[in-house]
Amino acid sequence: MRVIAGKYKRKPLVAPPGTTVTRPTSDRVKESLFNILTPHLEDALVLDLFAGTGALGIEALSRGAQRAIFVEKDTTAFQCLLQNLTKVGIPAQQVCALNCDVLDFLSAPQRYLQKFTRPEEFAASMNLILADPPYLSSWYAEALAALEKSGLCAADCVVALEMPSSRPTHQASEIAWQLIDERKYGQTRLELWQRNSMEPDS
Repeated sequence: MRVIAGKYKRKPLVAPPGTTVTRPTSDRVKESLFNILTPHLEDALVLDLFAGTGALGIEALSRGAQRAIFVEKDTTAFQCLLQNLTKVGIPAQQVCALNCDVLDFLSAPQRYLQKFTRPEEFAASMNLILADPPYLSSWYAEALAALEKSGLCAADCVVALEMPSSRPTHQASEIAWQLIDERKYGQTRLELWQRNSMEPDS
């Protein structure tokens, strides 16, 4: 596993042994995802949910994102995430790594961010949210509603969801979101949603 492109290109990343703790995104899917996301990366504030080893958030930082918040519950994966941030050489002021449950974080993000010495730098609205939950997770059904309720999304925020290709296309119950891209790669599907910054007609 490695960083594919950008300033940290070819830097190796570590992962927990076996496949039960994390499910790393393949290089093919990752490269395709970030090719699509290129217009949204420069100076972006990124939120990497179910971050695992941090590969997606690190790729975003490598390609020009300004700062990233990583949220990972599993302790083993989280330790690999911290190792990767150090091994790659990402400045500490660009990252905020949280070892906690995603749902707990989204329900009270500021409470978690206040633990850091520079919470104001990470409290701004997120431009890009990357989410790669366990494939059997029920979170997919509530993802956009939970993100909208969290108050973390910028007006034109883009959300990239990775899921099994057999899963039905997510239906946004939130009027604020629209599907802007959908790709299938074998057993994996990517959905990209963008928050609609336009005010509804009165």
